[in-house]
Amino acid sequence: MQRESPTLESDRDDMAAKKAKCSGPMDSSPQPVPMELSYIEFYSGVGGWTMALEKAIQHMNGVTFSLRRIAALDHSDLCTKVFEHNFGSSSSACGKSTSIERLTKGQLEEWKATIWVMSPPCQPHTRQHSNQEEDLDDPRSASFLHLVSMIRILETSHLPTLLFLENVVGFESSKSFHRWVEALEYRDYIVLSFHLTPTQIGLPNDRPRYFCVGLKKDRIKEEQSLGSLKSYLSFKASDVLKGIPELGVKFPADFDENDLPTIATFLQDGTDRAALLLPEKSLKGNVGWCLDIISPLNRRTSCFTSAYGRYNRGTGSVLYEDEGREFHLVDPEHREFDEKWSDTLDFSKLRYFSGIEMAGLMGFSEDFSFPPDVGYKQQWKLIGNSLNVRVAAKVIELGFQLMKPEQSAITE
Repeated sequence: MQRESPTLESDRDDMAAKKAKCSGPMDSSPQPVPMELSYIEFYSGVGGWTMALEKAIQHMNGVTFSLRRIAALDHSDLCTKVFEHNFGSSSSACGKSTSIERLTKGQLEEWKATIWVMSPPCQPHTRQHSNQEEDLDDPRSASFLHLVSMIRILETSHLPTLLFLENVVGFESSKSFHRWVEALEYRDYIVLSFHLTPTQIGLPNDRPRYFCVGLKKDRIKEEQSLGSLKSYLSFKASDVLKGIPELGVKFPADFDENDLPTIATFLQDGTDRAALLLPEKSLKGNVGWCLDIISPLNRRTSCFTSAYGRYNRGTGSVLYEDEGREFHLVDPEHREFDEKWSDTLDFSKLRYFSGIEMAGLMGFSEDFSFPPDVGYKQQWKLIGNSLNVRVAAKVIELGFQLMKPEQSAITE
């Protein structure tokens, strides 16, 4: 039997909003006309930004939004397969998908999307990358730098109103980031930077990431209507903010691990447990000691990466199926060798998380699924390369709250 998913504060808000729409007296006052938001999801992966956009529009008051996806672009056939399994065709405007590097000024102006969302390749900016200072020359940066160049030359009327970007912490110190910010400021955007992790919104997973919001200055609300959000207009891209308290994203200093749900609430019955057991080679003393082991009683998991299941160190937590045990989570860089690490462990209780369990910890929609022929190893890689949906949704919500709606979206 599948365990009940935890009901977070945002879920309760969603249920209340749905109930309000389905009940109450008839009102003859002018009704909101949905404001259509067209968007392009670059580096779409399995659709993390699409889920985040869908989540964000549920929390808007006073203005209703509808979403129209113009295109979702990714070089991976596997990503496209999973994306289309969940959301339909990855591209509704151009038929066959176009690689990001080959997008032309004319194509982007034809699409004329309101929103661009993206998670560019993180490899040029990770701590493991030995030539991090040379990120501009890294071939994996080429597509992102092409988009930066497009921002500089697009006709003003065809620029997106909002841009959202996610990457690893450290991206904000790269040369690519500086080109990005220079292009946005040249085209008259405000740019906001954040370091956020899922524990700040009540999800028991560590995944610190850099987030960026770019908003056209001529589409910012009047200051008197912004309330406490007005303070965000005074920040610059170099000011890395650590929370969005107005939208329920706590500052790290306000975080209490005891407020998080246990890992047990995210576990799924019906998984192929035999396929999730750790192989013998991963349990040898010289490699197994650095495993990040947690139990259902724990309230945090470490960051899952695309190398989950291939390497032990720093790729994500593994589960010890014993509700009588609780383990202490130690950051990979602070973990020290212990030759007795396995003395009290029963290896038959040690398994990997399934892709769907990982997706739950990453805040994915409850109806997200994988095609039947996508195995666990592929699921791990896809989820490890994705983003936390609920954190991204909060960043999007901030952008929406700062944005002045079109007049036609206010009343009918």
